[in-house]
Amino acid sequence: SPIIEYSKREFYNHELKPLRTPKASERLDPPLIDVLVEDGYRRPDGKVNLPEARFIVNEIRSIAEDTDMASRSIGVVSLLGNEQAFEVWDRLTRELGPELMARHDIACGDARTFQGKERDIMFLSMVAAPNNVGAAPSQAMFDQRYNVAASRARDRMYLVRSVSIDDLSAADRLRRGL
Repeated sequence: SPIIEYSKREFYNHELKPLRTPKASERLDPPLIDVLVEDGYRRPDGKVNLPEARFIVNEIRSIAEDTDMASRSIGVVSLLGNEQAFEVWDRLTRELGPELMARHDIACGDARTFQGKERDIMFLSMVAAPNNVGAAPSQAMFDQRYNVAASRARDRMYLVRSVSIDDLSAADRLRRGL
């Protein structure tokens, strides 16, 4: 229930009901983890936040090293294009190797990559940072992307961000809500 609360509130008028209740053996507590990357910044091209990527790779490495998490699948969604997801994928490939990536069924991409797919653990990388917050996502297609991104986790969702709510404009409904 906590994982789908954002989509339920923002897109379904509180009428969405969870179809799955995890068994005690599947449950990960807490189901939601909000990570503020204090030193986060966007590169000059504006599409990659290296400190967020580093955090995600390090956390996935920790998960992969935990024998209790050996069967958990993992996904990484960039909320701002594919470049961030490619950065994470490249780092994971180099640092974890193909065997661990296959064992955890790791996938990285934007929200479209995960349309109709779920993972046990999902990382959402906001990419926005104090040095470059960017424009507020406001078109209907962004509603769908945020809805998909925020509803793909079965057991745990990490929101990895470098901005606080005070960094976002009042018109930035999607990111402020998330």
